[in-house]
Amino acid sequence: MNRSLIANRYASALFKLASEQGNLEQVNNDIILLKSYCDEAEGFIELLNSPVIKPQQKKDSLHSVLEKRVQNSTMSFIDLLINNNREVLLEDIIRGFISLFKKEKGIKAVTLYSAIELDQQQVDGLMQFLRKQFNSPIELILKVDPALLGGFKLTIDGKMADASLSSKLKNIKKQLLS
Repeated sequence: MNRSLIANRYASALFKLASEQGNLEQVNNDIILLKSYCDEAEGFIELLNSPVIKPQQKKDSLHSVLEKRVQNSTMSFIDLLINNNREVLLEDIIRGFISLFKKEKGIKAVTLYSAIELDQQQVDGLMQFLRKQFNSPIELILKVDPALLGGFKLTIDGKMADASLSSKLKNIKKQLLS
């Protein structure tokens, strides 16, 4: 069976359970915490993926770290993953859950690539503009990419608008050479 299909089923099940229990926001916070562990905690992913570490040892380790920080339903879900030998899918499940949560709440994911770091006034102006344009909450991720030379690239829910100087120069070069 397809790995992403399995992960999406688990993410959907957790999302549905959290919605039914009325603790969707809290479970989302738990998922964000788990994502930070996956991204930043040294050895966390290795613990989950290790075929040598016994399931009970994984549960004990995760309980000692997470039990007082996450909802009981989230902890039970992690136990279920380990019982079913699906803990290796945790990162995929996290991505799926976050995607479902954003869709449910109407949150637009926006990534802005700029040649230089923006100041707070520019960021605030951009956020205000985007909220007004889309009439929905915005999750803004700022990234600096000096290769753009100037201008920006804006990605909104997977669609990109490229107003960078580097792409304009490439287009001019292409026109001159053709």
